[in-house]
Amino acid sequence: MWTVLITAFSSGDFWKFTVPLLGAVIAWFANERSKRLAEQYERKEANYRELLRTLRGFYAGAQDADRLKSEFLDQLNLCWLYCPDDVIKKGYVFLDTVHAQQPQSDKIKEAALGALVSSIRADALSRKLVRRTSLEASDFKHFRTT
Repeated sequence: MWTVLITAFSSGDFWKFTVPLLGAVIAWFANERSKRLAEQYERKEANYRELLRTLRGFYAGAQDADRLKSEFLDQLNLCWLYCPDDVIKKGYVFLDTVHAQQPQSDKIKEAALGALVSSIRADALSRKLVRRTSLEASDFKHFRTT
């Protein structure tokens, strides 16, 4: 039995078939991984676009401010699916500044907004998959627009 296997593995015909097959399998896995990366990036990019678009709801005098704020909160909740912890945490810091019991200065609000946008940009440019999180259920916050 062993001699049959050794003979089969040492034959040129076996390797002519096996090497291309292994190459095809490896190429297929690499292609699927790159598709998954591209799909996740597209989802994150769409989410980030909506986050940035709905930020206008927090500006004074914005039309449909309540609707935009509500959409922003929805998009921030969706960030829990694909975005790194840093983006979520900075989103909550921004919301804390605009929903604080005591009004925050415009400078503090702008700094929090700048940190959020910078974090979004850094993640979008990195194109990395989120594989780990340190966030827990207790980190999730529920905000209301009114």
